[in-house]
Amino acid sequence: MSLKGAKVYGKVVRVSGIYLEAYNPGSATGDLVEIYPSTGNRIYGEVIGFAEDRCIIMPYGRLSGIKPGDRVLIRSEYVYTLTGDELLGKVVNPFGDPLDGETIYSAQKLPIELRNINPLSRERIKDVFDTGIRSINGMFTLGKGQKVGIFAGAGVGKSTLLGMITNYSTADVVVLALIGERGREVREFIEDVLGKGLSKSIVVVSTADEPPVVKVKGALSAIVHAKYFAQKGADVLLVMDSITRFAMAQREIGLAAGEPPTLKGYTPSVFHMMTNIVESCGNFRDGGSITGVFSVLVEGDDITLDPVADALVGVFDGHIILSRKRANAGLYPAIDPVRSLSRLMPRLVDEEHLNMAMYVKELLSSYESMEDLVNLGLYKKGSNPAVDRVLENKEILDAFFKQDFREGVSFKESRRELENLYRTLRGE
Repeated sequence: MSLKGAKVYGKVVRVSGIYLEAYNPGSATGDLVEIYPSTGNRIYGEVIGFAEDRCIIMPYGRLSGIKPGDRVLIRSEYVYTLTGDELLGKVVNPFGDPLDGETIYSAQKLPIELRNINPLSRERIKDVFDTGIRSINGMFTLGKGQKVGIFAGAGVGKSTLLGMITNYSTADVVVLALIGERGREVREFIEDVLGKGLSKSIVVVSTADEPPVVKVKGALSAIVHAKYFAQKGADVLLVMDSITRFAMAQREIGLAAGEPPTLKGYTPSVFHMMTNIVESCGNFRDGGSITGVFSVLVEGDDITLDPVADALVGVFDGHIILSRKRANAGLYPAIDPVRSLSRLMPRLVDEEHLNMAMYVKELLSSYESMEDLVNLGLYKKGSNPAVDRVLENKEILDAFFKQDFREGVSFKESRRELENLYRTLRGE
């Protein structure tokens, strides 16, 4: 008698917090699991680690109703997501299922996993990525395939800026990952911020009330969608809001699996997986490109106080820092022109453009060093020519950095306005 194809069930032996332990032979990390509570419907989950002869399982749903002795089936297959052109314009969960309940028939099943990319399969980044944001296009020009972080504390306009980039960029396809968002904000973001940009987008949603493993799968699923379209030759914009919530979710999983905690409880796998996610972006020889824009929550508005933000600064190809002081002054988007940086800008723009941007940045840096004296009325005109130029043209400078969230500004127009600002500051 052959037992090929037979299902072998294990059983739950322990339930603790957000995970459970079960006996089941032959399981491996990442395997899909089916749990059959005696009091309810089947629950899916994933093997995240092992404790001696037991596997540690984190369910995708709630643990209520699960008790020792309930049946567990290890399916010995990777968790997958649905992807494809049919998902454009859809809001989906991490597994590719539309949240409006619509059935997708022609989508392709792809495992939710990150694979290493051969560095020699990457092309040099040499084409400008038009974000539709005047100050970014002009002062911190990005390239197709670049990865950049938007660093901000709570309440300084981070999500609105991400929505503007999503709406007004020149990307062929947008993959937007909302990781750990408040449930009420999902519809608000899609309707009020994203708007017409939804037609060329796939929105992957995992809300704050879902288990940490679902939030992690949401981030990884977004990478799978982005790679699918990039391999078809598209220029993809990947927007993740936020990679910090991904890190927090992975920390919970790592601690449950027995990883040693480091600074602020973050486990080693957090930093490894964050780097893998960021490195999934690039300009590829055998396909299109993935330009990554990741929002990073900053504790106390200080990057050095947060281990996640501090680690990511060195991984990104640039950082856009939002300033609470500028936000309080009503200067939206509240981009800090002195501390923000695009590492690839020197190879993307001509020398004249670069010199104009650096000139404006130098003036603002000089003004910032004397701003307290100016506000206290202790600054004497003529003491610093750079500060004098800023004070004489403060309204024009502020107007360049301000932009209504309902309008986009092309790269060509941004450069022209930067040139006008440059000539005005020089008195030409």
